[in-house]
Amino acid sequence: MRVIRNGFLSLLVLGALAPESRAQTTVAALECDFPTASTDDWNMAASTLQYYIDTAGGWKVSEDSFSFDGPANVTIGGKDRTASLSISISRQSGKATKTLSSEGKSLTVSGECKKMESAGRKF
Repeated sequence: MRVIRNGFLSLLVLGALAPESRAQTTVAALECDFPTASTDDWNMAASTLQYYIDTAGGWKVSEDSFSFDGPANVTIGGKDRTASLSISISRQSGKATKTLSSEGKSLTVSGECKKMESAGRKF
């Protein structure tokens, strides 16, 4: 079941939350653009990322936002490391904030997201 409200990214993913729909998870697909970001310790290149807002994959859906908190594999100084990744996307404006943290250091970058059209998976 999908509910569409007025607003930029206001697709509410109720199908993924309903017990009777466990066989088929409804997912929202977003494409987010992030600019270059850096701190004294880290640099992050500009990127366009695709996110599939799937509650089975760890995403949380609220009335105002989509969010994700979990581990990520990153390369820092040529070495592969595990980091903490936090993403929050406003459903009204499409503004996104991504924070990557590892070994007491963090880098936050803000970007913008838009809904993607899909012809294959069910969104």
